[in-house]
Amino acid sequence: MERISYLEKEVRIESQYQLAGTLAIPNGNEKYPAVLLVAGSGEIDRDGTITKMKLNTNLYKDLAQMITSLDFVTLRYDKRGVGASGGQYNETGFWDLIEDIEAAYQYLKAHPNVDPDKIILLGHSEGSMLITAVSARIKANGLILLAGANETLPDALKRQREIALAELMNQKGFKGFLFRLFKIDKKAEKQAENFIAKIMNSTTDTIKYQFTTINAKWHREHFTYNVIEDLKKVAVPILALTGNKDFQANPERLKTFPNLDYSEVEWKIINDMDHGLKEYKGEISAINFKKQYKDSIGMPLHPDLQETITQWLQKTV
Repeated sequence: MERISYLEKEVRIESQYQLAGTLAIPNGNEKYPAVLLVAGSGEIDRDGTITKMKLNTNLYKDLAQMITSLDFVTLRYDKRGVGASGGQYNETGFWDLIEDIEAAYQYLKAHPNVDPDKIILLGHSEGSMLITAVSARIKANGLILLAGANETLPDALKRQREIALAELMNQKGFKGFLFRLFKIDKKAEKQAENFIAKIMNSTTDTIKYQFTTINAKWHREHFTYNVIEDLKKVAVPILALTGNKDFQANPERLKTFPNLDYSEVEWKIINDMDHGLKEYKGEISAINFKKQYKDSIGMPLHPDLQETITQWLQKTV
């Protein structure tokens, strides 16, 4: 039987609302370096379960277990209003999420098994933007930006629309003919512009849009936040990784990383890695990405990702 080299326990983090999390500690009584894991956008719990899509990806659980096995404490938590955490998800804004990350960071900093001078923030997708904003305001000791570095939300959404619409317009057969006949690409872009305008002109936490409740506060705050300006303020080592099979994040953004005066920056585009950090050999598809994610459940994290993170952590901390 494989020896378990660490202990996992349920914890509570005091923020505006109480957050539920999992703390993993290597066996031993010493102080360890720590990694705080921050999830991407949507109703995602500490392990990586996407509530609306009913996808149990275990992405963050797998990342935490890999990192804890390297003798790091790890902390991952349910987002506000998700899982066992308090609050309302639909009323949680961008800066509310920042507040929760800072509370989790302070929890780690005060823990008796954590070296307070060796705490790394790891963010995936939206989490990359969130921890960049946090690191521009507090003194963490390093950032790991996965599948979302150096890209604003409006840029990411625009790219996703372009990929999806190009795929629809290039479809073969009668369906493709109809898409081109009715100029679906032009209509969809106009609809996106109208949605953004309605969001930006709103003043309430939520609005109704096409019979759906939308978190207007989160969108407004995200659309006006410039992660690239905050990147320039970061004064700690950075590791940025995105896959070349990522539909939701743009790997090319890594090539235009700001020239940071005070940080050591390492970036890498990982071949055949998708947004879920798994190996994927197929073509990028905006139409079939949900099926792609379902098919990848149970697969290990991309081996190049694991090796790169391991080497960077061992060198940096």
